[in-house]
Amino acid sequence: MPLLQNPEEEPLPCREPVEETTAVSAHFSAQLHALYEQLAAYHARSAASLAEAKLAPIDEEKGIEVEIRIGCQSFDRYPYCQHLIYHARRLTLQSPETLPALPFVRKLRIVQDSNPLQDFHFSRVRPVSLRVPLECLVRLPGVAEIDCPWLWEWLPMPAVGRPMRHFTRVWEGPWRDARHEFGAAMEKQEELLGGLRIPTTLTKARLWFWQPRLAWYDGDEALPMPDLVAPAQQDPLSVGLRALVAQLQELDLRAFVTEHLFPAPDAPLSAQWSRMRRLTIEFHPLRPDGRWYFVGPRGEDPHPEGFAISEEDHYPPLQITAEDEEVDEQWDEDPQDGEEADFFPDVFRTEPLAERIEPLLSGFAAAMKNMDILEDAELFAYLAWYPSESRADEYGDEAPYDRENGVHKWGVRYLAAGGNGEEQGQVQKEAVIQWQVGDWRPSQSVLDLFEDLGRQEWLDFKFEHEREIVCHTVA
Repeated sequence: MPLLQNPEEEPLPCREPVEETTAVSAHFSAQLHALYEQLAAYHARSAASLAEAKLAPIDEEKGIEVEIRIGCQSFDRYPYCQHLIYHARRLTLQSPETLPALPFVRKLRIVQDSNPLQDFHFSRVRPVSLRVPLECLVRLPGVAEIDCPWLWEWLPMPAVGRPMRHFTRVWEGPWRDARHEFGAAMEKQEELLGGLRIPTTLTKARLWFWQPRLAWYDGDEALPMPDLVAPAQQDPLSVGLRALVAQLQELDLRAFVTEHLFPAPDAPLSAQWSRMRRLTIEFHPLRPDGRWYFVGPRGEDPHPEGFAISEEDHYPPLQITAEDEEVDEQWDEDPQDGEEADFFPDVFRTEPLAERIEPLLSGFAAAMKNMDILEDAELFAYLAWYPSESRADEYGDEAPYDRENGVHKWGVRYLAAGGNGEEQGQVQKEAVIQWQVGDWRPSQSVLDLFEDLGRQEWLDFKFEHEREIVCHTVA
């Protein structure tokens, strides 16, 4: 990112103007264009020129991997106002249709050059439009793999104290718009991606849209959440992914999704996931429409519907507001704002709600029926029991889980016959469906879909103090 000047005599405004975001996007775009153009120029050099400079030619058959690292926003003097270090508006790629084609690139990797695990607030991160990976990808006609360990989605920070919640707010409007842009780009590829389509050579993808934090910092499950789907009838990101995945052989996906991720049973053959060999889907317990797949042990579901997003209330202001000034003053005097609040956020949703989770399970099973060469497939979420102090007091000794070891995986996995079983070296004699859902059981109609795929096994939960978190910068 460009170094932003913040002189003491004329400090930056507390709210970044559109012109500044546009300038940063231009800088970002110029670097991407320079990267592609330099690679194209290198490839075009003659053998004699390369030999004279003692440079190796590009191996056309093996190809190369291109990694794009996106740094955090830097300042020559750290801003006094906290508003400036939390960014909502996404960077875009200008004139993507003029990027040169790079047929020798086999893998594209886009990485945030920082570690959000060290900063639960995601400060100084400039999120990028979800169209950018697609715009970069279509200019790589020989690409086989894309790796995106984090695509800039995160939940609101469950901070105690109004100022920090205010500064770190995840603005709902830009969040929704990014997901809709992705869906539109996949639906109208020729129109929105410079007249090109995703290369048919692409067979493998890791697409992690959100990055997990520690369970008790990964969101408050009692808060109202936005409806990121409306005005569409189906989640645009899920629908866009459905089209992209149709050509893949391997997929590692972590996303907020609905059942519309999976192709319908009567979808045309070109839309089926028939090439899939290995499939891993971690879905977030929160649906993109603001509803949850899970409720509390006693059926608690404080906000059963997502709230509507409006232009007036859910986009970051373009200039400082009266509320901003009030919060800045509170931050200076008392960061906690003197609030009496639960020390822990409320993480309590551990029981599946059949009417919401079963369509997702059914879509997964129906999709697998058309995967004739499938070796391994898993659909899962991580659940946790780290209730707020007030909720913990309500349960008392009747708490269903140990708060010290309250994290577990919930989901279902398919293992094909001939593959490796749970014990190392063990070979599956028949296809197996492994359920890790506790005492819960799906309805018979859903279970019938899975029984057609293999023998059913019911596994116990494996409780942990914390889920394993893989840093997004790891290759």
